[in-house]
Amino acid sequence: MKIKLTVLLLLLAVFSVKAQDYAASLKVGTLGINLEGVRSFGEDFNARVGFAFFNYNYDGGGGDEDFEYSAGLKLFSISMLADYFPFGNTFRLTGGVLINLNTFDVDLVPTETYTVGGDEYTPDKLGKLTAKIDFNKLSPYIGIGIGNPTAGDSGLKFALDIGTVYQGAPKVDLSATGLIEPSAAPDQQEQLQDNVSWFKWFPVVSLGITYKF
Repeated sequence: MKIKLTVLLLLLAVFSVKAQDYAASLKVGTLGINLEGVRSFGEDFNARVGFAFFNYNYDGGGGDEDFEYSAGLKLFSISMLADYFPFGNTFRLTGGVLINLNTFDVDLVPTETYTVGGDEYTPDKLGKLTAKIDFNKLSPYIGIGIGNPTAGDSGLKFALDIGTVYQGAPKVDLSATGLIEPSAAPDQQEQLQDNVSWFKWFPVVSLGITYKF
């Protein structure tokens, strides 16, 4: 609820201007589906506030595998960006910050029953392993782009963004139940976090349309 209220207040602040000074955009890219409000501050500067979202779930394993897994990617971010047009045309430099609520989680569940020394270990006894990954909540953004939605006459225009978000090293939370609980020991969590620590920069590419009111 607090996040939705924050987005609403930011969008209201952007749109509290004269009609010729603002625009709206709809884009699709690596951050998900992106909705933005844009305000002009003179010929060379724009400010943008928006949010991006996308969810994807995938289930796999089973069959010949000894386990099943369920993975979920949840993208949600709030962006506050400034555009500078150094050459007076549609090319722009962009900087700002994202409230980064992107997460990734996966559940791993054994599907086979094992017999060791006469003892039977069913999937229920073995338990479940869960890994959750998130990132720095406040993530700087820098990039370039093509398109000035507040320039010229009212109507539709195209926009392209290319940039990167510094999200820091991913934070891993590993947990488990049942007999496989030792698999989530602190040293295992640290090892997994080390394995994904390279993913500090999130690439951003988006393409969409804008409308000047």
